Amino acid sequence: MFCPKCGTNNGDNTRFCFNCGYALSAPQQPNQQLPPLQQPNRYQQQLPPLRQPNQFQQMPPLQQAPYGRPYVQPKKSKVGVVIAVIAIIVVLGLLVAALYNGWFSSAPGIKKACVATALDPETYEPLNQVRNVSSTEPTIYVAAYIQNVNQGVNVVSVWYHLDSDESFISDYMYIDYDAWFYFCIDQSEFDFPVGDYVVELYIDDYLEETVEFTIY
Repeated sequence: MFCPKCGTNNGDNTRFCFNCGYALSAPQQPNQQLPPLQQPNRYQQQLPPLRQPNQFQQMPPLQQAPYGRPYVQPKKSKVGVVIAVIAIIVVLGLLVAALYNGWFSSAPGIKKACVATALDPETYEPLNQVRNVSSTEPTIYVAAYIQNVNQGVNVVSVWYHLDSDESFISDYMYIDYDAWFYFCIDQSEFDFPVGDYVVELYIDDYLEETVEFTIY
């Protein structure tokens, strides 16, 4: 760079002249090209502007805690009650059946006794049950079923004619198993008076059962 005052050749970056001290103008820098502005990416997600907190913003009302609600007792299911009632009925039925059939008793006993005019010839089970018997009926049976016979027992019957206070005792019968047995009167051989009768059945001399009938 030449000094405009004295014409001394100075360096390009010299600010003052070496000869006269004249202030030289700063060299002009070449224009720097700025980088092109970047266009916003249309696919770039734009964040919403930040909201300044409002100190006077109204807060939503607080919800009541669950424990503050009134307690409502749940409804009881009727299914359990129905099942319990059915179970009680079944148990009572089993108990009645056990008592009727003598399941709780180990001693010999008469389960059933009745008056009949006909029996099964093989099992001696009565084919009919009567309360009133005609005087023309040839044979009158008192049949009974004995159970829980672990050892042999002796059974006997005592017949009472209530209208005349007459009575008679049958022969003893030995039984060593559960079965039907019977005692009978034969009206074709003996003339039994009409009226009311009571028959007592004994097992080993203990009264076990009583049946009643009438001859007309």
